[in-house]
Amino acid sequence: MSPPATPLTVHRVAAGESTQRTLAIIGDRLDAGADPARIAVLARVASALLPVQVALADAGIGHTAPLDPHVLRRTGVRTALAYLRLGLDLERIRREDLLETLNRPARKVKSAVLPLLPNRRLTIDTLERVADALSPTHQERFVGYLDDLRHLEARITHGADTATCLATIRQRIGLGEAVDALDASRSRPEGSSHGDDLDALEQLAHLQPRPEELEAWLGERLRVPGDDAGVTLATVHRVKGREWPHVVVIGATTGLFPHRLAEDDEEERRVFHVAITRCQRTVDVVAETGRVSPFVDELTAAGADDRPGPTPPGTAGTTRPASASTSDTTGTTDAASDRTLPHVPARFHPDGALVTTAGVAVALPGGFDGRVQRAASDHVAVRLLAGPTVRLGYGSPVTVDERTSSFGPPPVAASATRSGDSRPSTDRTTARGSHDPQLTGVDAEDPPVDDRLFEALRRWRAGVAGDTGVPPYVVFHDRHLQVIAGRKPTSLKQLGDCPGVGPTKLERYGDDLLEIIAEHLDDPDTDLDDPDTDPDDDPDTDPDDGTTG
Repeated sequence: MSPPATPLTVHRVAAGESTQRTLAIIGDRLDAGADPARIAVLARVASALLPVQVALADAGIGHTAPLDPHVLRRTGVRTALAYLRLGLDLERIRREDLLETLNRPARKVKSAVLPLLPNRRLTIDTLERVADALSPTHQERFVGYLDDLRHLEARITHGADTATCLATIRQRIGLGEAVDALDASRSRPEGSSHGDDLDALEQLAHLQPRPEELEAWLGERLRVPGDDAGVTLATVHRVKGREWPHVVVIGATTGLFPHRLAEDDEEERRVFHVAITRCQRTVDVVAETGRVSPFVDELTAAGADDRPGPTPPGTAGTTRPASASTSDTTGTTDAASDRTLPHVPARFHPDGALVTTAGVAVALPGGFDGRVQRAASDHVAVRLLAGPTVRLGYGSPVTVDERTSSFGPPPVAASATRSGDSRPSTDRTTARGSHDPQLTGVDAEDPPVDDRLFEALRRWRAGVAGDTGVPPYVVFHDRHLQVIAGRKPTSLKQLGDCPGVGPTKLERYGDDLLEIIAEHLDDPDTDLDDPDTDPDDDPDTDPDDGTTG
């Protein structure tokens, strides 16, 4: 890869120092007289911007605000913060923190523990008494969880800083492995992965070393309003056609460039090239030693200025004016793609799902704008406006015309639905999956269905549907539950390989499903759920053929 025609400096820094270096580069540009609005910080994914946004807020430097406190509710961040709260005070355990952490990593014990929890304040001693009342298998699993909490508490008591605590949560306790399993179910890097989120949290730990202050400090800074006249913070996919005099590209590491979920390195190389060609005068690339992106090595081999080692704040320096800016290399490809796609207005099913049609403009999680390229039998292809074509499963979340929705059946499948009803037709061909994209992937050679497990899964589904106020078929189709009851997956990776279990459902329901399966494998002759919940009352079942909609 050739460097851009503008001066490019590569900054190789120690682990955890990327944000401080980025802040120093911005400070040097401002000290040299640059207007904040003439500086941009670009990243592969939005979560990589989190430490820089917080650091700029801390330093009182105006900036745009692509992230807000809602980022703290993302699975990896939310669970890590819950573990921190538990480790900080095991005498005042919040029930929601217990439930959040109990199955990440999966311990397959929650359903056994929940009925035994008292309705009063929870303490570690209370939970140890709960452990005494469990069966030997569940007791071993739950005691392991309590040991993890005590270990974390001991680290904090002995003065561990935030970075050490988060490393304990991610590595020793196993949250990193748990979120990696969730990420493995995703085939494309559309938006930040859970692993990206934990990386960002670890960067933040170097800015706030006191674990007891991290959450409040972070929330306060994320509430600082954005300033359009400040430093621009954006992902590469959001800046097509835009340029700034000064650009800083952050997160130039393996795992981000190329992204850990990407399959096409050439497409990733193109995204990186778009990032470094958004500048008019200077571009700085920040990478951590030990995991420098191969794209950076290509740049330095081609003659970019390479600055290894840490540089004290205020010494990043300025560079000579550029001879010329580089044009956007994605324009031709996107323009050609755009000409082949008609602009189609969005239509929705009665249940609010999008009628997935080629040409509909959509926004994917993470702020990636694009248009539906095709609605295949087992996936939706979306061409991003600045980036690759990504594939998502039916049911994946999407925003259309500022309306939150999900990818629903395309027009052909939609025509088979009842008028005014989001449930599929009772036509056996559609119900069996020949025309229903959500049933694609069911293998005729799958193991035979374990009927007792299948009924337990249906009882669980009925409970979820009742709690959330949705029809049971929205939770899972019968045929998908049958496949799960045949395969009996024991890990999130195996569960994610089952048809109908996309990333969203894996994250939402994976732990519960694995726990039901584990209970069944431990004792296949025992009913797993409330016997009073009759699956025959499940309104998801079509009386003609017993297949879900």
